[in-house]
Amino acid sequence: MDIEKLKHTLFNVNHICTHIAYSRNAVKQINFNEHTQVYTDVHRLLDIYICSLLDELIVFEKFVAEEDNYYLSDTLYVLLPLIDYIKKFDSLRVKRNKLLAHHNRDRKKVFAPWWKELNGKRFATTNEEESMIFSTVKCIHQVFEKRFKKELDEVWEEYNKEIDEYEKYIMETQNIESYEDIAPTITEVQKRMKEREFSFTIMSKK
Repeated sequence: MDIEKLKHTLFNVNHICTHIAYSRNAVKQINFNEHTQVYTDVHRLLDIYICSLLDELIVFEKFVAEEDNYYLSDTLYVLLPLIDYIKKFDSLRVKRNKLLAHHNRDRKKVFAPWWKELNGKRFATTNEEESMIFSTVKCIHQVFEKRFKKELDEVWEEYNKEIDEYEKYIMETQNIESYEDIAPTITEVQKRMKEREFSFTIMSKK
């Protein structure tokens, strides 16, 4: 078995499912009437996460097909009904592609408005139905955690060290003077605006 390939999937599934759980719990604390945009944006992020999970599960399916391993195939056998349930909500991927990631554009960059692309697609129409989707995600996460605990612990420890090093590098990176950094760009834009005889304040130092 290619352990490294397996660990890559384990890391991604764990990362995605954990963030789905955190965001799902956080959005419950948001008062929709007071913070409508934040509530909506978090839900859109959750749609992206779920699509990313489905993409990673496709990678896992291909990995299982390449390996002659009953433990892997048995794991996929258990997961398939859960995966198929989420796939029933075909609005998720359309929303990710046409409303969020590539706004109103298809693969050829042709205008494809989301409200037309979503016509006839299945949504979660009730809170209970939405809860079932997230419960399914949680169950998928638990299957991976139970079946591959040792490998998940190993890759988590390994990659956390790399992430910690990267975050340390970011924190120690010297700050730049933001306005001085963008000043040449502003000057060039203002020059071009003057050449084309239109003007307005494009940016100012606060």
